[in-house]
Amino acid sequence: MPYFRTLTLGTALATTLALTPLHATQAAGAAAFADPLDTPARVSPRAVRSPVFALAPVDADHIVGVGPRGHILRSADRGKTWTQQPSPVSTDLVAVHFPTPKLGWAVGHDGVVLRSTDGGVSWTRVLDGRGLGKLMVAHYEKALVAGDTSVAKALEDAKRMAAEGPTKPFLSVYFRSANEGWLVGQFNLILHTADGGATWQPWLDRTENPDGYSLHAIRAAGDEVYIVGELGLVLGLDAGARRFKRIKTPYPGTWFGLAAMKGALVAVGLRGAAWASTDAGANWRQLNTATNASINNGMFLPDGRLVLVTQQGRVLTSADLRDIAELPRVPGLASAFDIVTMEPGWLLISGPGGVQRLALPPAPQ
Repeated sequence: MPYFRTLTLGTALATTLALTPLHATQAAGAAAFADPLDTPARVSPRAVRSPVFALAPVDADHIVGVGPRGHILRSADRGKTWTQQPSPVSTDLVAVHFPTPKLGWAVGHDGVVLRSTDGGVSWTRVLDGRGLGKLMVAHYEKALVAGDTSVAKALEDAKRMAAEGPTKPFLSVYFRSANEGWLVGQFNLILHTADGGATWQPWLDRTENPDGYSLHAIRAAGDEVYIVGELGLVLGLDAGARRFKRIKTPYPGTWFGLAAMKGALVAVGLRGAAWASTDAGANWRQLNTATNASINNGMFLPDGRLVLVTQQGRVLTSADLRDIAELPRVPGLASAFDIVTMEPGWLLISGPGGVQRLALPPAPQ
């Protein structure tokens, strides 16, 4: 899901260039281009009906959603109504997380990282792809000078990213406390902070991901932290070694999301794939989702039920990680990107037209 808008814009741009004389395109581009990293998001009444890629509860009543062109929405009534918040960038934002009711993080394309210290009311850009490569190169050059030859490949990767500029998106963010967190993204892009974002350390050398597969989602299951990504990649944090180690799964396709709670993981992805583990990834069981549509995300409700959302806008649920049922369709929901719950009996689902509420049937007895 995080890639579809980039591909659409790329196709549109190629078509425009093909139909426009080169000198006119160059002149217009020079006059009109505004870097989205330096251009605040446009404030518009239509923002509340625009796509929302990701949702994150702030506290019992407040929730934040992020989307294309830097849009940030906030609700103070558990998702019943929404207002647009100012955003310092107009690049696409694809993930958001609040480790505390005040502190929030949003990430997206062009390596952008935003921080809020007031519960999502205001946001500040703290990092972007223009400085990201330099940060990583400096870190690994220092380590290599100190005699750590194991970072040679990571340094090579960092130099390549620095040369390419702000082209790599961050795709997910997770903080397990106000101080410690990770940002993950395309082609094994991963940063760690232990001081609330005051400083960042690249962890390219701390993932068991030698082929550089993209990292799509990072979540916690109790005290454990997991990452899922391309081509069956699942990583689990070895806290003692400060490394993410590979967990084998029987599915070779790409994962888009991860539902996690203490004692249970469900990785979801292409072609309706959903695989569950109740032993920290030692064993996996495929769930029969009865769909070929990609599953974009999922979550466990407080009562333990699993809920999944698909690219076709279907909402699936399971009470036992075996039998899957489909909830009533949300009118007009062509696709579902993310899902959260803020109150018993209701789900909030983000999609192309903003955020919609869906009544949740009682848990089976």
